[in-house]
Amino acid sequence: MKNPRKSARKRVCAALLSAVVCSTAAVVVAEDLYVQPNRLDVREGPGLLFDPVDSVTKSTKVTVLERTDDGWIKIHTPAGKEGYVFQKELAAKPPAAPGPFAGLNVTSDAEASQMGTAAASKGLEPEAETYAKNKSYSKVNLDKVIAMNKAVKGKEWMQFCKDGQVGPSKPKQ
Repeated sequence: MKNPRKSARKRVCAALLSAVVCSTAAVVVAEDLYVQPNRLDVREGPGLLFDPVDSVTKSTKVTVLERTDDGWIKIHTPAGKEGYVFQKELAAKPPAAPGPFAGLNVTSDAEASQMGTAAASKGLEPEAETYAKNKSYSKVNLDKVIAMNKAVKGKEWMQFCKDGQVGPSKPKQ
């Protein structure tokens, strides 16, 4: 016959061990990073379709809260706001002092990756118009699609992706 005191002690030890393991697993070491471009928008969600919630300047120290698989980092700003920035806009050290290229307007990686989207929002490029014409696509209908693309932003876009399991919500294969 089992000793009830020993069983109770084992259950208490197991519960305590479980609590310790769970609490240490939840501990996340905050990481501080520094803003590299002159000005960086902090967005409400992980992508340029989300509206800015704050803006930080070069050399500002921010605290990392989480990272996404597609290169966005959720941060906490000195103003107390939380939002997302593209990981390549941050570094472990403050940027170096201005050098011979100071004052040049250099485009950030996140902005460069979205230039095609910005161009598309203005309508079809001449090359795209030629392609559409050769494929017998209606320019009017393509312009409507572009206009709708501009109307869907942020949370609506993420919900669309989630519902359709496309884009960032596409299942990993």
